Amino acid sequence: MQHPLHAAPRWAWFLGLLLCLGLARPAWAQLPSTAVVDPDLTRPMTDTARVAPKLTKKQKREQAAADSALKTERLFGLRLTRPQKALILAGIAPGAGQIYNKKYWKLPLVYGLLGTLGTVEYFFQTHYSAYRDAKRLIEREPTKYLPLVANAASTPVPDFRKGAENENSTARIESGIVFYRRNRDLYILLFLAGHGLQMLDAIVDANLHDFDVGKDLTLHWQPALLPVPGQLIPGVGATIALRAK
Repeated sequence: MQHPLHAAPRWAWFLGLLLCLGLARPAWAQLPSTAVVDPDLTRPMTDTARVAPKLTKKQKREQAAADSALKTERLFGLRLTRPQKALILAGIAPGAGQIYNKKYWKLPLVYGLLGTLGTVEYFFQTHYSAYRDAKRLIEREPTKYLPLVANAASTPVPDFRKGAENENSTARIESGIVFYRRNRDLYILLFLAGHGLQMLDAIVDANLHDFDVGKDLTLHWQPALLPVPGQLIPGVGATIALRAK
């Protein structure tokens, strides 16, 4: 069976060749004369350390003026940039940064995340405190509480709380202290991570507040032949350009 490409007429091959050359012509026009004909073309050295030139006093003043121009917001009598104000508000009160950025639809996500983590952390904290207090009572008055603990499965210890009143051995109380303390510490870290995440979200939204996402932005791409160092034949690629109308 003959392959479909072999069965194509010669005029189709010729037309395809012309089409490829027509698409590649703009890219060839932009290449330097030595890009293809010189097989010994190599990339320039890129491992040389680049030292930034020192700024003059005039350049420093211009840079300071440009930074000062960005500080268009005020908070507690201080002039701040929009991201700085969003960060401070989000750090003071969760969700305040989202309110400042007018991203109200994110408030249920922020409060749902932090509220859930805070509730679970409170659960482990209260149980840890109960088991810790139970251990202290036993150490303080062992003759009174050890018999009560031995019968706690049938008669809960009246001075214990939050689950510790039903533990019938000191070993189980010790195990409960370790378990609830470990999980409490874990959820404290998760709560802090969630708080930092909503602060990061507020900064990102504040930075994107003035980002142009209008319809006057267009994305163009076109095929191109790119020079390959050390080879005579260029490689095939594509160039992408973002232009403003």
